[in-house]
Amino acid sequence: MTTNARRGPRAAFIHRPQSVRPPGALPATHPDAVTPSIPRRFAARVRTHTDFFPLTADLIVLSLVLVLTGAARPIASAALLVLLMAVLGTYRAHLTLSVLDDLPRMLAAVTLAGVVTALTFEPYGPTFGAVTVTAVAFTVVTFSRTAAYAAERRVRRNSRHRRRTVIVGGGEIAAMLADEIAGEPSCGLELVGLLDDDPRPDTVRRLDVPVRPLSGNLREFLTTEQIDTAILAFSLVRDCDMLKILRECDRLDCEIYVVPRLWEMAAVSGDMERIGAMPLTRVRRAAHRSLTWGIKLWTSRVLSAVALVVLTPLLVVTAAAVWFSDRSAPILFRQRRIGLDGREFELLKFRTLKPANENESATNWCIAGDARLGRVGKVLRATSLDELPQLWNVVRGDMTLVGPRPERPHFVDKFGATIPSYTARHRVPAGLTGWAAVNGLRGDTSIVSRARYDNFYIENWGLWFDIKIMLRTVSAVLSMKGR
Repeated sequence: MTTNARRGPRAAFIHRPQSVRPPGALPATHPDAVTPSIPRRFAARVRTHTDFFPLTADLIVLSLVLVLTGAARPIASAALLVLLMAVLGTYRAHLTLSVLDDLPRMLAAVTLAGVVTALTFEPYGPTFGAVTVTAVAFTVVTFSRTAAYAAERRVRRNSRHRRRTVIVGGGEIAAMLADEIAGEPSCGLELVGLLDDDPRPDTVRRLDVPVRPLSGNLREFLTTEQIDTAILAFSLVRDCDMLKILRECDRLDCEIYVVPRLWEMAAVSGDMERIGAMPLTRVRRAAHRSLTWGIKLWTSRVLSAVALVVLTPLLVVTAAAVWFSDRSAPILFRQRRIGLDGREFELLKFRTLKPANENESATNWCIAGDARLGRVGKVLRATSLDELPQLWNVVRGDMTLVGPRPERPHFVDKFGATIPSYTARHRVPAGLTGWAAVNGLRGDTSIVSRARYDNFYIENWGLWFDIKIMLRTVSAVLSMKGR
């Protein structure tokens, strides 16, 4: 057993037999796995986006220079300059630190920031102020960035401050990447091993790092070894299995990079990084794990509570119609459904079908033209009014307004066993409406397409995306394009 002074004991790269999960079962957290603490998760997110060395240096040096030059409100001017440059991305963290690479972006950001600052604080006229502030700021930022990067490189070369990194892959590209990391200690990565089920023998002999199979308990390994960064380098693992691996890495707040296909022709731009001559694409952190996602969840609960109050007359009329259509049956239909992380909850709907055996309703796939569907049920389904009680599910936190539609446990097991991406839908809470639903994928439609649309929504989530889905839902309800 080896020991790291900063992190404590490290587990050896030993493949341990793991229990086999039943087909279709949802992924569960390993009992021995350690969930990242809130401070570590927050630090990982901040570190991914912000480089505090140049930010701090710019703020201090700009404040001093503006004070010495007699600028109006020097501290406020410096803070505004730094804030605008941060918004424009000049303080984004990079693996390779290069002032020359940053100069074009710095010049554009400083020019815009200088103009805004001069218009806000400069008493000598906007033109003179803009030119002066821009010239001073660009000169100061260039020198402070040079000094900050020099200090940061020195810190990164210290093994105690490096990010623990694994390469997913065991071929020639993985070996080349390992060489680049070893040759660029200032990138701040500490390679602790390769993950591959069938590594090339020459790669194993060439590199002085352990190789661990991917088929073991990945979560246990990532948490035990406290991995900070994972780099995908042309692993032979199937794409569907690789997606599971990358999503597990993201769930544990590992920063993820991918060596692009045809990397020899890839130009480093935008979200891309490089280590030596090896380009890397940074994988965007899952949007549903951002701070904005919390706003979505609470907004959904508040809006649903308001909707329940506003729609009370409609709910009463609908309940009465259901009761008069069949007085022997309950008004509300209750059924177990699967939500976030595979947890079951009781979904509420207005009853549209004549009562069936409980086991039958849980395991039978309902299709259009069901003989048990009465006249009231047809109207409720066409207008989606039968879904309104789920607003209470949203208020309780079982669901959210927009997300993948929830399914019954029996079918989750069935679809999860045959559709690789199906269980990935449960990374987020179930929704009252969703991207698949507004695209006509509900009822007796393709489950593969539903899973694809639901996962597309999760990967591309944004507040405007939710608004767009809700607007399309309202349009579909008003046009009576229900099931």
